[in-house]
Amino acid sequence: MKSIALKSLLVVVSPIILFSCKKEKAPSVTIVKEWNVSLSAKYENPAPAGRNETGTANFKLMSDNSLSYSFSVMGLASGDALTAAHFHVGDAGTNGGVILNFNPTFSGAASSGTVMNIRQTLVDSLKSNANEIYFNVHSTQVASGLVRSQINTKIDFAADIALSGANEVPAVTTTATGTARIRVTSDKKMYSIVTVTNLEAGDALTAAHIHSGAAGVNGGVLIGLASTSADFAIAKVFMLTDAIYNSVKADALYVNAHSTLHASGVVRGQIR
Repeated sequence: MKSIALKSLLVVVSPIILFSCKKEKAPSVTIVKEWNVSLSAKYENPAPAGRNETGTANFKLMSDNSLSYSFSVMGLASGDALTAAHFHVGDAGTNGGVILNFNPTFSGAASSGTVMNIRQTLVDSLKSNANEIYFNVHSTQVASGLVRSQINTKIDFAADIALSGANEVPAVTTTATGTARIRVTSDKKMYSIVTVTNLEAGDALTAAHIHSGAAGVNGGVLIGLASTSADFAIAKVFMLTDAIYNSVKADALYVNAHSTLHASGVVRGQIR
């Protein structure tokens, strides 16, 4: 009788013991957000002179707070080598601090890997499309950044335009020179900064605009970039109408800056 009771107890207890020894499955890691972006030297601020490198990058933010990545740079200049890659905070017209160092190992002009244990605050920031974040890759010859891309918006147009008195119509004799840096993103925002230096004594900047017109032709104002002297050398952001957005991407346009001594324009440069 005791033998029968013991057997019955083993039958009941054994499945419980076997069940309790089974390991719980680890939750599967899933993609929370993915980016595919185009890299270009002309998206850097300022664009490195004489460099035409482009590239592509893919990022996957995972549910375990890791980030897998792969990127490559095309047309890397002879004698140059990639050195670093980061996420930075900043919109298309500004530079900002590093928020994630990829510490990549390079194979030629490419790299892939995974960044583990990203802090939760940064994960939350990456999840939001509203945050202005950019990725860039550095090199031995361009330590400040060789190629770049915003991760949440696409740059549709980028140009660094040299300004001089010789480009004005008619030409202006002046010691002043300048640069207009313009970036336009797919959400119809224009990021600009106009800088003019070496004005003659007694002259002062008054305004800057983008005008319609091919080289050698004067045209009407399309959009203002600076309305007072205080607006120069300052990053500006403008929301564009559909008409201006399309015009900036396609039409014959120029930038010029005006001054008290040269009200019609002291320096000018063609966008196209």
